[in-house]
Amino acid sequence: MPTYIALLRAVNVGGTNKLPMADFRRMLAGLGYRRVETYIQSGNAVFDADAPIASVTKSVADGLARLVGRPVELILWSHDALTRAIAANPFATEAAADGARVHAMFLSAVPAAGADEGLKRIPARNDRYHLAGDVLYLHLPDGAGESKFTVKTLDRILGVTSTARNWNTVLKLHEMSKR
Repeated sequence: MPTYIALLRAVNVGGTNKLPMADFRRMLAGLGYRRVETYIQSGNAVFDADAPIASVTKSVADGLARLVGRPVELILWSHDALTRAIAANPFATEAAADGARVHAMFLSAVPAAGADEGLKRIPARNDRYHLAGDVLYLHLPDGAGESKFTVKTLDRILGVTSTARNWNTVLKLHEMSKR
């Protein structure tokens, strides 16, 4: 049975878009998913589902909309896809030194050809990036708070929805999804 990792965008950030993780877990269990766990308050869940990723994504998105009364942006990954993304991290050395300074931007789809050209126009300071399919890897040595690589800017440039997790969270979700 596949294990999925749900990454919600913009929940419980700065006191807005509140979604208690206990409610999120109950909702996922109520949809029939098994071994449901959440991690921290920013909208991460790991669960087992015996259905293809597209139907699980729709089911979870519909359930979240009913639960909170509005659409919640969601990106769903399989354990195997997350394993591949971890193996492909071009900033693995930097992540091992400080996982809070390396981020993965999980994209809702692979951006159109040439979309990464817009990334070159972002003032980078000391930031580095690498776009690989549906993941944008970021090394932000001065911290994410000062970076111009914001979700809003990246969504506009790449033409897809994204949500970011620091490398420590990526590794924790991967560990949780090993079943």
